[in-house]
Amino acid sequence: MNFTLLSTFFILLGIFCALLITIDILRHPQQMAVMNFVWPINALWAGPLCVWAYFTLGKHRKMDMPDMNMKSMDMKSMNMESMDMGKMKMDMDMDKPKKEYSSYWQGIIVDTLHCGAGCTLADLIGPVLFTFIPFTLFNQLTFGEWLLDFFIALIIGATFQYAAIAPTLKEKGIKTWLKALKIDFLSLTAWQVGMYGWMAIVIFVLFGKFSIQTPEFWFMMQIAMCFGFITAYPMNWFLVKMGIKSGM
Repeated sequence: MNFTLLSTFFILLGIFCALLITIDILRHPQQMAVMNFVWPINALWAGPLCVWAYFTLGKHRKMDMPDMNMKSMDMKSMNMESMDMGKMKMDMDMDKPKKEYSSYWQGIIVDTLHCGAGCTLADLIGPVLFTFIPFTLFNQLTFGEWLLDFFIALIIGATFQYAAIAPTLKEKGIKTWLKALKIDFLSLTAWQVGMYGWMAIVIFVLFGKFSIQTPEFWFMMQIAMCFGFITAYPMNWFLVKMGIKSGM
């Protein structure tokens, strides 16, 4: 198959999967607001794998209502206090996800994708922005672009983490944002290392540097995000295990 057609196919597949998730999120928003953006963004590179992860691990479904035989209930024996308490408990149950993660690795997948959404968005913005403000690092435009991507990834990634922790901490402002940056710095860096590793192979070994106006470039970036996930997953595992990150 022609490489350009193959690249175009996977790009369109990623866009289709992102739209599919977005449509479902519009009908069933995530309990954590930032995840409404995390899932579609990751679908752009992970495609069907992200669709599986969303519907298997990420979609919050409500608890099924227990069957009630209203005829058997003696309404006269129920006082208003017990009715209020029962309603309160039912409302609390309805807010809970239908199921918790059955394994530790499942929660880490979601946590890594949360981290990866910031990196993915940065690596979409960075190459385009770099065409307007190119600069070299070690006499290489590629390294200059990667440096720009890294700083954008830190900014966006920390903002995603801020959106996750601010409601829990009930704190807002630059101090909390810096705390979010500290929490996610290693995982964001690990993701970018994996991404840069693959793109280094593409640029310096396999094909050379593609123009950002070609589908081949963005297809290689999709694969780069896969490598980013692979390198960030064990880092997130470690950070959650050590209590540095709270986990999803």
